[in-house]
Amino acid sequence: MLLQFIVNGIVSGSLIAIMAIGFWFIYRATNLFHIAHGAVYTASAYVFYSLYVSKDISLSIALVLSLISSIIFGLVMYFIVYRPLEKKNASAGIKFISSLAIYIFMVNIIALIFGNETKILSEGLSESLSFGNIILTWIQVYQFLSFLILFILTYSFVQGTKSGRAIRAIGDNPVLFKAIGLNERWVKGMVFAIGSAIAGLASILTGIDVGIDPHIGMLALLNAVVAVIIGGIKKIEGIIIGSLLIGILQNLVIWQFSARWESAVTFFILILVLLYKSGGLFVVKKRVEEI
Repeated sequence: MLLQFIVNGIVSGSLIAIMAIGFWFIYRATNLFHIAHGAVYTASAYVFYSLYVSKDISLSIALVLSLISSIIFGLVMYFIVYRPLEKKNASAGIKFISSLAIYIFMVNIIALIFGNETKILSEGLSESLSFGNIILTWIQVYQFLSFLILFILTYSFVQGTKSGRAIRAIGDNPVLFKAIGLNERWVKGMVFAIGSAIAGLASILTGIDVGIDPHIGMLALLNAVVAVIIGGIKKIEGIIIGSLLIGILQNLVIWQFSARWESAVTFFILILVLLYKSGGLFVVKKRVEEI
């Protein structure tokens, strides 16, 4: 039983990691606490539901169209809301409240259109696989494989491409970034597009497994934010470890106590990290850091 719950925790952590990577892209480049990221997560799942379940469009086409809609949601948020606020030199608090307002507005619109009841996205991927005493469903296998592929692609992109270096550079020193003439708007638009698409992927993978409702985005966002904080903002590999740690601990708490304690243990970990190592568990201080 212990091994089964640890494996389940790794799968849960992989979903947290996918959402955390999407949030990290946006936060790393903009230093914006993008609460509306949870709204993109929710909206993408409902676009997929409308296409795949209601319209009976094929899985692959519905997935691609849903991810495109995620990108559109993210870009609209940036260019219609955040970009004008940046031009007015709005404070971080104003941007945070604006982001929260977007989240509340979108969630209420979704609830108005689709209702508050849980929607089932798929009933055809529930077959299970056995590995000794460990049992996994096919969707859990797909979830973990999607996480592995995304992590490899993200790490290669951030470390090995000019665009990846630009994302890290603008997050570390935005004033210098603009001073040397680099395109700030292009980089920030890019991270909103990438991060939003990843949020859409996370919501669809989760929704196929457990269904969706209009309020799924906030819990997914909070888990992702905690993973980013405890893993360290600048290290994508630390965020992955933090996500897996959260997933495993949540499942062990469910096993030993109750699902009601799942969120409590997450924020208990966060408080401990903030008290004793505010930079993150996996951040190593260096005298000079090269971008």
